[in-house]
Amino acid sequence: MSNLKRAMDTYLNGLRNQHAVETQAIGTIQNELPRMEAYPELHLKMKADHERSVTQAARLDDLLEKHGSKKSLLKEAVTGAVATVAGFTHAGAGDEVLKNVLAAIGFKAYEISSYKVLLTLAEAAGAGDDKSTLEQSMREEQEMGDWLGSNLPNIVHAYLERKSA
Repeated sequence: MSNLKRAMDTYLNGLRNQHAVETQAIGTIQNELPRMEAYPELHLKMKADHERSVTQAARLDDLLEKHGSKKSLLKEAVTGAVATVAGFTHAGAGDEVLKNVLAAIGFKAYEISSYKVLLTLAEAAGAGDDKSTLEQSMREEQEMGDWLGSNLPNIVHAYLERKSA
């Protein structure tokens, strides 16, 4: 097997993995959204992030199709189950919104890093024309991660206000 073929196989597997990650994000956010309604700004941003994740998954579908591949149904099933569990992991905890935001910040860092890996793999696989699509998704993840990080103090203060009310 040639190095280019090996790189393309690895790249396509990475695209399938990232699609599964986006599927997990979609499910997790969907499960958490109702419990964030008490935090209007956070709820609005998470709703937008949900929509962005749907768009990112569609972009990954398009890239896979372009290269004659498709998403992994097994990975989709597993990450869908993980999303269901993850969405309810902190449910009922008094500080669930804080725990969910911390988990989201960590997840954003993972997604950003995953897109960086895909960018390198795309180049190695001779799929450099995919880079602008991957960069767009990576920027969107970075924007949301930055927003969560910079608004963490505001979210904590809103949590404390709700708790003392």
